[in-house]
Amino acid sequence: MNNTRSADATADYFVSYLFKKYGGTLHVRRVASWVGLIVLAVARINKGQIQQRRVRQIQFDYKNRTFKVKYNHEVGKRGGIDIVEVLGGQGEPEGNTVLTIGSLLEAENAYQSLEQQLDKFCSSN
Repeated sequence: MNNTRSADATADYFVSYLFKKYGGTLHVRRVASWVGLIVLAVARINKGQIQQRRVRQIQFDYKNRTFKVKYNHEVGKRGGIDIVEVLGGQGEPEGNTVLTIGSLLEAENAYQSLEQQLDKFCSSN
């Protein structure tokens, strides 16, 4: 599934998905408050458009590389969000993690500096 949507539609979709699928549990409520900031950070890089990757992930390209935004159960005590590189090849294996988001403050940091963090990642990998 690869749908391109606006930032508003993408944030609405993911927050609705989280509450419908997981019923508003504590970790869902926590992460839901970060979704808009993360979606806006990706939208800045992609001229306002977001690609949905599968049902639960956002995908975007940056400097001829592909990245995805996904939930990671192992971030902190209650899970968080990772931005990871997607490598070419069968099954699209994951590469290294660009950024881990485990709090609202870290989501704000991603909103403010995702492009700089991707530049740093791309120059070192």
